[in-house]
Amino acid sequence: MYKLYLLFVLCPIGILKANFEIYNHLQSNVFLQYNGEGYLFPYPNQCYEILDVFAQHASNLTLCSILNARPITVCERCVEQYVKFRDKYQELLNTTVNGTSCRSVFISHDRLNAVQEYHDNILSVWNKGKCNGCFDWNHGIPSLKNSTISFHKMFNDTMKCIVDNMYPQNNDVCNRCMQSYLQLDEFYKSLSSDSIGVDSVCMDIVDSMNATHSIWSKSLNCCKLRRTPEIVFLCCAGIISLLPLIYYMTVRFCGPIRDLPNVLKQSRFKQSFLRSVDNRSD
Repeated sequence: MYKLYLLFVLCPIGILKANFEIYNHLQSNVFLQYNGEGYLFPYPNQCYEILDVFAQHASNLTLCSILNARPITVCERCVEQYVKFRDKYQELLNTTVNGTSCRSVFISHDRLNAVQEYHDNILSVWNKGKCNGCFDWNHGIPSLKNSTISFHKMFNDTMKCIVDNMYPQNNDVCNRCMQSYLQLDEFYKSLSSDSIGVDSVCMDIVDSMNATHSIWSKSLNCCKLRRTPEIVFLCCAGIISLLPLIYYMTVRFCGPIRDLPNVLKQSRFKQSFLRSVDNRSD
């Protein structure tokens, strides 16, 4: 009888204790959620592991882009970091753990949308530089295009020619390197349909060509070799454009029409008008 009494008394106490522990656990989770330090149902650890690696790749690509900003060599020197950054982001989008998509956890989940915003901002630098245009992409693996390799070879040959012939006290660098420079310039123009390449050519190539133009025209002042033919052409064009004016001025002031009687100088329209007036008066 005594044992039955103890069982009757202790069982409700045990049940109440268990319910109290469950309540405390739920209350603790709700408290964490309220403070923004956790969630009632935590997200999969695998998603956070992928996010951590993605953040490292994003940091590496950003660092590489900044360090290669001048002269611009971002495309070729940072392509390895870009591929890792791109692939890890795709893994983050496509991974699902126990029915929970990592994309739904980190992408477009709130107004801040930090992961998406940082991804787009970093990627915009790569896309703005048309960096994919430097490479052939075989199943997502980059390799330098033949045109990129050819340009760099011609660029290096031109710069070597300039350096070798600029010193000491050598003023003939323009004549010696003119052919190399013109070949490089023509090849660069062939890379783009608009002959400028700002909107289609890889930025590494554009920056190298801009630097070459600046050295050739400003530092070496080699464009003066083209000025004489241009001046001759402009003078000839000016003289030809003045010939019609000279002709009409000559006819106007020096022609035989000045010696004709006034009656012959009257226009046909005036003669016809006077004739019609005379006919009406008759």
